[in-house]
Amino acid sequence: MDVNSSYLRGASAAPGKIREALRCNASNSWTELGVDLGTAGAFSDTGDLRLSNSREKVGDDFAEIERAVADLLKKGACPVSLGGDHSVTYPILKAFEGRYPELTIVHFDAHPDLYDEFEGSRVSHACPFARIMEEHLAKRLVQVGIRTMNGHQREQAARFGVEVSEMRALPAHDKLKINGPVYILLICTRSRVRLSAQTSWSTTRRRMFLE
Repeated sequence: MDVNSSYLRGASAAPGKIREALRCNASNSWTELGVDLGTAGAFSDTGDLRLSNSREKVGDDFAEIERAVADLLKKGACPVSLGGDHSVTYPILKAFEGRYPELTIVHFDAHPDLYDEFEGSRVSHACPFARIMEEHLAKRLVQVGIRTMNGHQREQAARFGVEVSEMRALPAHDKLKINGPVYILLICTRSRVRLSAQTSWSTTRRRMFLE
């Protein structure tokens, strides 16, 4: 789904491209922790959602995303969501509503995506965290690497108590000392961003979800 992108499209094709890269013979399936992702049962691919990807049916698509993620959570799974413009974070987090009241979101990005509305849309890819924090879908929002925050979004960050570590303030290891469940977002902004993270997660009780 990339209908809510205000500029370039293409994020809707990401799931297939990510699978292609994962299976590429140029590398192997082993992780830095010594886990072989090629082993049967290491993870389960539940496939792509059938979405209209049209402005007229954004509500229906959001409902389908929320339903699919909720079904995985009911089964005790830890979803890893790939692809789509950043607006999909809102329905994904809606599926978490009521399940993890102590949820912390850690958002690695150049953009804070805190607009109240953008180009007349409140579900733009530039707005998901305003909706998420309005609806109290997370207890804490930590944003790391931000470098494009304007006046309006600074006001929004103050309004919602967002903990922002801008690019100039990195590293931000102290912000990553988290107790409880964690939802992590890694957003790559075309070729301009190269993320080289040396992160130490300090938690006593952690359940991690990825997007």
